Amino acid sequence: MKPDFAKFSTEDKAKMEEITGIPAKAMIEQAGLLPTLPQNAVVLDNACGSGLVASLLFDAAGKDAVRVVCSDLEEYMVKSAAERIEKNGWNAEVKVADAQALPFADNHFTHVLMNFAIQMIPDKELAFKESLRVLKQGGKLGFTVWTEPGWLESMKAGVPSYVPPPMFFGPLVSPESVKNILTSVGFTAVDVQSIVFQHTDDMGKFVEYMKRLFGEMLAGEKGEGWERYMKERYGEGDFTLTWKADIVTAQK
Repeated sequence: MKPDFAKFSTEDKAKMEEITGIPAKAMIEQAGLLPTLPQNAVVLDNACGSGLVASLLFDAAGKDAVRVVCSDLEEYMVKSAAERIEKNGWNAEVKVADAQALPFADNHFTHVLMNFAIQMIPDKELAFKESLRVLKQGGKLGFTVWTEPGWLESMKAGVPSYVPPPMFFGPLVSPESVKNILTSVGFTAVDVQSIVFQHTDDMGKFVEYMKRLFGEMLAGEKGEGWERYMKERYGEGDFTLTWKADIVTAQK
């Protein structure tokens, strides 16, 4: 499942960042960029979306403390990140780029970060090879993967026809497979850490958000059945879901 992010509202994007920002911050810390920023850090926010990773870095370290390139395959994402950079005055630039064929020189970045993007990239091994190529010697790769997003159980229980996409049972959700893939392309010191966290939401807003996220999958009777399941299980007001992800770092 690849959501049509171009159709997401500002509120939708804020909700997504509220959730994905928790593992993103853990990734940045595990990659050694926070709490103390290394000198002369040059960071690639790869498949950047609207620039969440960059925002977490600059909010913590200051708008001139680090150099960041925000790249994404989708032009509307790059435009969104560029607007955010200009508004906040960050020391960053944007680039339309395919993670499988990065338009950057060899040995250029100290860090390459990807927040919940690698699972949607067709050739993951190629993307890892490209990350390795553009990293300086000793540089760090960091990325996050969902192992069990908070909505997964409700989709399986509330929509009988729903089949989870391969991204939730492929090799990237197995720590051993992740280590094997990364070491096979040339990375060392692979570290996989699990994170489990809870997020509280308003039922009405969450239902509308999910229907936009899943489109046809939650349209008509299927959507009504899923909504009924959610409200019977969690009630009408605030409710809490548990989210599970892996934080992965590796070194060139």
